[in-house]
Amino acid sequence: MEQRALLTNLRGIVTPDPARAWAVDYIENGAIALENGRVAWLGPSKELPSEWQNANKLDGKGRWASPGFVDPHTHLLFGGDRSQEFNRRLQGVTYAQIAAEGGGIRETVRATRKASLEELVALGEERLGKLARKGVVHLEAKTGYGLSLESELRLLEAYGELQRRGWSLDVTLMPAHDIPQEFQGDPAGYAKVVAEQWQPELVKRQPGVARFCDVFVEKGVFTPEQGRQVLASGKALGLIPRIHADEFGPTGGAELAAELGAASADHLMFASDAGIKAMAEADVTPTLLPGTTLFLGMRDWAPARKMIAAGCRVALASDFNPGSCACLDPLLILRLGCLQLRMTFEEALTAVTLHPARSLRRKDLGHLQVGALGKVLLWEVKHPLELVYWLGETYVPETIG
Repeated sequence: MEQRALLTNLRGIVTPDPARAWAVDYIENGAIALENGRVAWLGPSKELPSEWQNANKLDGKGRWASPGFVDPHTHLLFGGDRSQEFNRRLQGVTYAQIAAEGGGIRETVRATRKASLEELVALGEERLGKLARKGVVHLEAKTGYGLSLESELRLLEAYGELQRRGWSLDVTLMPAHDIPQEFQGDPAGYAKVVAEQWQPELVKRQPGVARFCDVFVEKGVFTPEQGRQVLASGKALGLIPRIHADEFGPTGGAELAAELGAASADHLMFASDAGIKAMAEADVTPTLLPGTTLFLGMRDWAPARKMIAAGCRVALASDFNPGSCACLDPLLILRLGCLQLRMTFEEALTAVTLHPARSLRRKDLGHLQVGALGKVLLWEVKHPLELVYWLGETYVPETIG
């Protein structure tokens, strides 16, 4: 049965426009016509087409409407937490020192391997619920805290169950997140096993769950050559590459992303000028994670302005994970984009809606233009700028759709 509804009595609508680079439309006293869950029309209420005059009305109660947030980089499923490590870092111990002692990602690996499928699904639902209440309507979520075939498969099974329960998420295979204890000192051997054995088996055992693959190209983890091997294997399996790149130093990760036609290269605090130019030319989305820079107490913020000037379609993401960004707050990421990456409000809004959706190959998310899914957030503000300006204010939107 056809479902039609008119979202009206809006103070305004703010939405990126996919047809114009970095363009954001402000429509005061607006209305949004929804048909079968998609936007059929939007504009000023006074211009409402006659065929919508008698549609079922949804009262916007004088609020501003925006598209729902899309988070394109999370490590949603893991066991335990690392709050004690967090406190040690406050006392001066570095992230690298903790990792060298066997902590860091490996601490989470130990906890995740102990978690049952049921426990992982329950944790996922709890975290997804928190994100949904704050306006996230779709996200990307990675494996990578199992680092064994059995544990990575259990993570993938948990993600598949979350998808079946109706949660809107894209899944990324990332067994090459770190080097497990079993392969200590042999990153090349581990990359070979992941590329030739684990990724094919994971796709075979849980077909259709994952759409993307990822690898951590960084000093002390995987080289660009090893990353290329992992991502090429994923591409051969029908997965779309993403890549952790240039986080703690220049490694050539941005260049590798461009070479392979990756959907995104993420982190990029130390991306080279050549890498930025290559990403722009290859239409790779630089996904910046300012919450991680903040959480780790680093001073090198990703060069968003340089990327925008080069023609890159920048996205922002939470990097939600237990070690370097325990953050489930999309508004904090939006605010950091403005205050630390020096993005305008319109750029940052586009970077938490339209551009992440594009990096996930979701053309009908991240905006409210005609044809988009009707995932609408309603904000109790006089103007959307208040979402950033009132820094300590906790705004919780109502989600329509």
